[in-house]
Amino acid sequence: MYDWNDSAPSVDGSGRVISFSGGPVRRDFARRVRPVKVVDETLRDGLQSAAGYQPDVAQKIDLLYAMAAIGVDVVSVGLPAAGLANAEDCFLLCREIVRSKLRVVPTAAARTVVADVHGIARAADRAGIPIEVYAFIGSSPIRLAVEGWDTDFLVGAITAAAREAKAAGLPFCLVTEDTTRSNPDVLRTLYSAAIEAGAGRICLCDTTGHVTPYGIEALVGFARRTLDELGARHVELDWHGHNDRGIGLPNALWAAASGVDRVHGTGLGVGERVGNTSLELLVENLGLLGARPRVPEARLVEYCELASRALRYPIPAGHPIAGAETRGARFEVRPYRETHEESPASEPAEPMEKLVPMCMKIGGSAVSLAVPARRTLLEALRYDLDLVGTKQGCDKGDCGACTVVVDGVAILSCLTLALDTDGKEVCTVETLEGAPHIDALLDGFDRLGGGQCGFCTPGMLMTATALLDRNPRPTRDDIKCAIAGNLCRCTGYGKIVDAIELAAKIRRGEAEAGVGLPGIENTPPPLPSNKSSREGRQG
Repeated sequence: MYDWNDSAPSVDGSGRVISFSGGPVRRDFARRVRPVKVVDETLRDGLQSAAGYQPDVAQKIDLLYAMAAIGVDVVSVGLPAAGLANAEDCFLLCREIVRSKLRVVPTAAARTVVADVHGIARAADRAGIPIEVYAFIGSSPIRLAVEGWDTDFLVGAITAAAREAKAAGLPFCLVTEDTTRSNPDVLRTLYSAAIEAGAGRICLCDTTGHVTPYGIEALVGFARRTLDELGARHVELDWHGHNDRGIGLPNALWAAASGVDRVHGTGLGVGERVGNTSLELLVENLGLLGARPRVPEARLVEYCELASRALRYPIPAGHPIAGAETRGARFEVRPYRETHEESPASEPAEPMEKLVPMCMKIGGSAVSLAVPARRTLLEALRYDLDLVGTKQGCDKGDCGACTVVVDGVAILSCLTLALDTDGKEVCTVETLEGAPHIDALLDGFDRLGGGQCGFCTPGMLMTATALLDRNPRPTRDDIKCAIAGNLCRCTGYGKIVDAIELAAKIRRGEAEAGVGLPGIENTPPPLPSNKSSREGRQG
């Protein structure tokens, strides 16, 4: 996998003041951030959150006005190809832009499919305004392997979609998903095909929230050099980043300093997995750096409140602009160390929440702990026992990322109270045996590319573990049925099913285990506990 991050400095981004540490960071950062346009993706990427809510068109229009009020330049009006309701909302939003003469440019998302571009063209014709086509396609090696694509397929799809947009008189932007993990030779080929077919913009994506600021600088420099080599200096660059490592905001500012023309964000940073770049904090920081006019704080607060209401997504109490703990107190002079006076004797301290002792078995070992009665198994595993392999996704039983196995049954740990597992055996992804005697499922997922961005993978592995334990010879339909409750946002179910089929064969002795396992020759011998537990299972 190609990695643009030559180094990985420690980067710390706060809401109002951006700071970098952990490397020879340039001191002229603020001077390097030149004027840049802002793209609001709330009505597209913001709706991809597992905890998000699809607002009605009236709420979308209210949010559209709030975007214009804080100086957003470009607004994504959605993905018309997602259904008739989405297509109608796209048209109504564009019609509102025309009627009210809002100073925003509408864009719409599309797969690199001619039919998707048709949908955007229809909305543009009805509304009487050009809509920029942001057509996305996976470009990283792991995506190509999972989908069974090759470069010729990508070039063909891009060329057809770009020509269709050009024929409809619509600006076209090629969005290479997961750009930060893509091979530069592949990117160069895709950019050349898109520009030749009429693209006027390229969007660089950090779809998995993988990159660091130094990687962004390397990637933007590569893209600029490639455009120069192609004689396409007129083509502009966008930056679209996710926040998986908690540095979405610093990354976006660094992209602006590295020379992109547009930077994307979403209201309150809502989006896939842990979210996107927070748009209101991006606008505020760009204003502080002098790259854009400052926006009145009241406007930013109003924008946050409308986004929160439309998406039914609560504003964190500590949000630097709109949080309940920070509003009205941000500009007070605070002492270096805050002290709190003791409560008067007449006001007894609030009693601590009662903890209930419990014990469960994890990986063959008894684990004792005390938890509040309301604590979920997911919270106990992640935050009390530091078993962070179990992922916290939707928190409402929709995504399956938190799946674990309790007494042989796959369950959703976000909907299970920890006390319900008292005296039971809990298997998490950490209990699957590693090299050299690697678990068949880990082996299969590794060899066939079943794990992609990796977020859903632990839940998939535990669901598959329960399946293979009760059914050693599952059919392909059995596997599909079993993992139906595990959402993979990378859309790579084909390789996941293949990996589970291979694991079943390995378990039955019909396929060789550990083929091509890297570093196997340097693996230390297994611990006695692992060896004995493995022999017990084999017996």
